[in-house]
Amino acid sequence: MIRVGTGSDIPSIVGIENLSFEVPWDSRVFRSYVDYPGFLVMESDGFILGYAVLVVIKRAAHLASIATHPKYRRMGVATALLEACTILAKENSYSLIRLEVREKNKSAQEFYLSKGFKAVGTIPNYYLDDNAIVMELEL
Repeated sequence: MIRVGTGSDIPSIVGIENLSFEVPWDSRVFRSYVDYPGFLVMESDGFILGYAVLVVIKRAAHLASIATHPKYRRMGVATALLEACTILAKENSYSLIRLEVREKNKSAQEFYLSKGFKAVGTIPNYYLDDNAIVMELEL
């Protein structure tokens, strides 16, 4: 089940974040999104399998973060969360979803390309140790 994230989800989300990223967000960042419509979690039997954060920046939907617990990767969790983000963006009349992904993270880039995203640019030194590839999905 995909639903809006709540405060009680934060510990599980931070756990997934810490397992997924070299420079993870801390709990304060996630707390700022509690009850925000674009703060989505996928849950099964009370266990958080993954999360996504879709925000609005300059009249476009921006996928700020998405991650799946390592135990559930390649099982459709990220695809389902991304589809939920796409529906949410369309329902709010956004014409595209934009995101940044590490230039070194080829598997994530391939995932987004397989979902219809296109690489539209690069941001040098976006991350502490890497450039970002900017990707967009037209809706």
